[in-house]
Amino acid sequence: MAEVFDIDEACTYLKLAKPTLYKYVRVGAIPAFKMGRVWRFHKQVLENWVKQRVETDTTARTKRSRLAKSH
Repeated sequence: MAEVFDIDEACTYLKLAKPTLYKYVRVGAIPAFKMGRVWRFHKQVLENWVKQRVETDTTARTKRSRLAKSH
């Protein structure tokens, strides 16, 4: 079975402040689901989310760097 975090565990895992994580959840920027009144996070889904963020950010920085060098 997949490991599931509550909000405090997810904050610790991602090294985010609780208000920041709640903001990401509220705007749909981070994958989460509710069980009753409590937000839950699948560890593997969070790992995939982080990997995607790294790839996206790295690609964006590479493109900006190439544009800066061409001008």
